[in-house]
Parts: sequence; structure tokens; C-alpha cells
Amino acid sequence: MPESPPAEPPPELDLSPYEGCWVAIVRGQVCGVGRTAEAARRIARRTRPREEPKVLFVRRMPPSP
Repeated sequence: MPESPPAEPPPELDLSPYEGCWVAIVRGQVCGVGRTAEAARRIARRTRPREEPKVLFVRRMPPSP
């Protein structure tokens, strides 16, 4: 199954610790992290089985000059 295109995270959520990873978000909270979208979704479904997570990729920010 192809990975979904990146989505925009909620503006109030700091995702800097997850740069370069896929994250699953439910109700404005990170509930799954993985190297693939499916891994993040699987972890999120384990912790929140009745809710559908929003999965997105957190891009790495370029280093400051």
C-alpha cells in the first residue's frame, strides 16, 4: 500500500522531536511514531483502537547557517 502524501500538522503541536519520521495524530496528540506510515498507524491503532489516526511525515529542517 503506498504511503499517503504529507499532511499539515496542527499548528499548536511541536513535532521537532519527530523530524524524519512518520507520526500518527489523534485528537491533537501524537499517538504513534514510525519509519513508515503503516508503522505509525499500527502503533496508534494499538493505543487508540476505536479512533482513526491522521498520519503525516515530519520533514527534517535544514540546519541553521
